[in-house]
Amino acid sequence: MDIKNTNTSYGSIAKLFHWGMFLIIAGLLILGIYMGDLPKDTPEQMSYKYSLYDYHKSFGVLILLLVIVRLGWRMKNPVPEMPDSMSKIEGLSAHAMHILLYVIMFAQPLSGWMMSNSAGIPVKIFGLEMPSLIDKDKAMSDFFHEAHEVIAALLMVAIAIHVAAALFHHFIRKDDVMERMSPHPKKTN
Repeated sequence: MDIKNTNTSYGSIAKLFHWGMFLIIAGLLILGIYMGDLPKDTPEQMSYKYSLYDYHKSFGVLILLLVIVRLGWRMKNPVPEMPDSMSKIEGLSAHAMHILLYVIMFAQPLSGWMMSNSAGIPVKIFGLEMPSLIDKDKAMSDFFHEAHEVIAALLMVAIAIHVAAALFHHFIRKDDVMERMSPHPKKTN
């Protein structure tokens, strides 16, 4: 398997970014939903909930850093060409979805970071305190809390559409669109 992308397939670095970030993001979405419903009536419950928030924030900032590196890698590597069977509108739709996913991968951790900062809560990445992006402000905290939830919902919808499109190409179109990002591509002789 090539490290860099080719005209027909993504390389191992792009695949590692894609699947590794997907696993982290899926875990963050699940953890975010789980954390929101946890009680904090006792000191033990509060301690448990806030420890989960620390992990959520750490991996959220990690995603932000990874998306910056991933975007740099993508800019230096050719994106595999779309199959000839794809129409221009399908190609534009795929391109627009990738742009949307990158925007969301920036906006989601930034909204969480600003939500914490505007609530007067520092953001730490695995114990290392990050600089504050915004001053404490209750109205801004409420705004960024709502934004963080809306962006999470948008992210889940975008992922579902992305997966549905890949499955459509694999099972209906029977082209190689999904295969190009597969961690275990078919061997061709």
